[in-house]
Amino acid sequence: MAETIFSIPDLRLCSYGTTIAAGVLLWILEGFNPFFSTEKRRGAHAKLNLSLAALNLLVLLPSGILMAFMLEWSKNAWPGIRMLALPPALEAILLILCIDLWMYLWHRLNHETPFLWRFHSVHHSDSTLDVTTSWRFHSMEILISELLRIPLFMLMGAGIEHLLLYSLLMTPVIEFHHSNIAIAPALDRLARLIIPSPMMHRLHHSRERSERNSNYGSMLSLWDRLFGSFMMKENLDDLRIGLDRESDPDKQQLFALLQRPFQP
Repeated sequence: MAETIFSIPDLRLCSYGTTIAAGVLLWILEGFNPFFSTEKRRGAHAKLNLSLAALNLLVLLPSGILMAFMLEWSKNAWPGIRMLALPPALEAILLILCIDLWMYLWHRLNHETPFLWRFHSVHHSDSTLDVTTSWRFHSMEILISELLRIPLFMLMGAGIEHLLLYSLLMTPVIEFHHSNIAIAPALDRLARLIIPSPMMHRLHHSRERSERNSNYGSMLSLWDRLFGSFMMKENLDDLRIGLDRESDPDKQQLFALLQRPFQP
């Protein structure tokens, strides 16, 4: 398994370090070469999104401890993919693909299920798309996600090392495709052959529902192509980011966003 290459503490340190380093680097680069040039108060925008992210740590930290305990316990109860007796590297690749497929399905469920959309819409109500949007989620969405992930990953036979390795690979991709960096169209086309590119994900944050309900991939663009949810427009000059009414300035306050899913 992955621990034959990296120890769990090494993977955890690399995952956290990469998340922070990539986020800071992308935020700096956005200031020099933005795709959307309308954002004026970058600091205030980042403060709001990072406040939501900080609250989510109250869910993620204990759930991470529980996840590690349950996955370690389940190794002796159910082998999952380990029953295939694959080489460790191939086993890790297969598990990472399964985890990324779940992330695609979970994201799509958040758009297609009204109850889940109430929480996920907090993410989409951000009218200014940049790297800090990748950390902006309602705590209840995180909690529901974590409660579903534990039994699912136990069933897969994943170890905590596989989750950390997936996070190490996936998180910079999510930060990148949320970022407000202008890159050459040819480079974006090349990137989207493998990962969801910034142009793909900008369309996903459109106010138009038909455009918003597309491009659900987290780490790989494969799933959108395979399940018919891939959409692309080369010209996004008329793209409007956010949600009608929900992106109004008076609703883009921390407590308003936390309360929004529980209101009619």
